[in-house]
Amino acid sequence: MLRQMARRGRLEAQLSDGQLKGGITGQFSEILQPGTAAGRRAAKPLSEASVAQILKVSKDLPEEDYENLLQYLQAKGQPWRSCFDLPHPNGALVLPPVVLYSRHLKIGDWTFSRFKSRKKNSRIQYKDPQDITTFCTGHIREIWQIPLHNHLQTFFLVERHKPLPFGAIVKTPYYSLPLFKTSVVAAEAISDLPALSALRFRVW
Repeated sequence: MLRQMARRGRLEAQLSDGQLKGGITGQFSEILQPGTAAGRRAAKPLSEASVAQILKVSKDLPEEDYENLLQYLQAKGQPWRSCFDLPHPNGALVLPPVVLYSRHLKIGDWTFSRFKSRKKNSRIQYKDPQDITTFCTGHIREIWQIPLHNHLQTFFLVERHKPLPFGAIVKTPYYSLPLFKTSVVAAEAISDLPALSALRFRVW
């Protein structure tokens, strides 16, 4: 029974990450989780006028958050430059210092919210940006949207849940059941820098 539950959890994780594409398995994934393929379908590029309008109504990003976003994108191999690094060479990709702030974001059947707006919808599981094989949990502090490469992309600023002391972990029911890949954490967030998590699909 435990092995069967672990296999089911692994399959559901692969479906939610979009790892199963093409072939019969990919067709079954749309049956098991309808709408996931449509949610990841590439959006039409934004026009220059649309990008300009979005940037016009966007609000300034605090310098610390701007640097965190810039470092996150650069770590993903995207050659964005800081808007403060003048002068810019011709053709440089300059990261805008403004974003659209959202309190709630609805994607398909899921609704994501900032922690201050709705705690229930702010709790999230995500991959550690520094180690994508590690899953973490936390709550969404901010939801940003910004036009990059002529597409409106969404970023979650996530504050990671504080881990329990080892003495408390060994008393939890999941400590001796590693195949469940489940752990118990503290409700409050840790005090260090939050992690950035980007949605795999674009929002339009």
